[in-house]
Amino acid sequence: MKKLQLIAAVFMCVNSFSQDCAGYWYLTNNAEVQMTIFDQKGKQSGIQTWTVTEVKKDGKSFTSVLKSSMKDEKGKQIAESTGAYKCTDGVLQADIKMSIPQEQMQAYKPTEAKLDAVYIDYPYNMSTGQSLADATFNMDMTMGNGGMPAKLLFNETNRKVEAKETITTPAGTWEAYKITYDGLFKVQMSGIGIPVNMVVNEWFVPGFGVVKTESYNKKGKLMGSTLLTSIKK
Repeated sequence: MKKLQLIAAVFMCVNSFSQDCAGYWYLTNNAEVQMTIFDQKGKQSGIQTWTVTEVKKDGKSFTSVLKSSMKDEKGKQIAESTGAYKCTDGVLQADIKMSIPQEQMQAYKPTEAKLDAVYIDYPYNMSTGQSLADATFNMDMTMGNGGMPAKLLFNETNRKVEAKETITTPAGTWEAYKITYDGLFKVQMSGIGIPVNMVVNEWFVPGFGVVKTESYNKKGKLMGSTLLTSIKK
């Protein structure tokens, strides 16, 4: 019963949201979101948990700070990071670091990083066929004990709202917009870098956030996916 009341509260926030940003899940102090990560064969390979640690309000604008904890399939913690959300006049802006393929990042294990904040726009009033703004992220890193410098590039281009669909996850049933985009992930070391190109589908719920993702290579083969499995407030 408690879980059903929680889900109902989310939908009430969606319906009453209007354009003032109040009520977004990722802009609520102590809110927690758990995404389960699956490999190309549909086998669970990890769990990523985002927890809102701070929310600030400036007029009609909201900013939140989130802490991420990633565990592998055996429950061992393998990474921690931080992210952020912003919202002004109904436009949610998500820290692009939250979209970077985490399993690929762990292969490099950077010890230091220098980066600029980059945000992805999610307008509240979406419609099928709508084109969304692209985003590009660059990060300078230092790798391992040897201090080898490296550069990370991550792009989201050709973002488009393809459809509105009903999505059911272990955390509830959602009316979501299916967004597609072309993704590029590349780490360059000693002047050499191998780009990883992908086509990504994500399902976004206004008033909440992304509840499901799927990544495919250029040949249309599934590379991995994520699914919302738990929410707490």
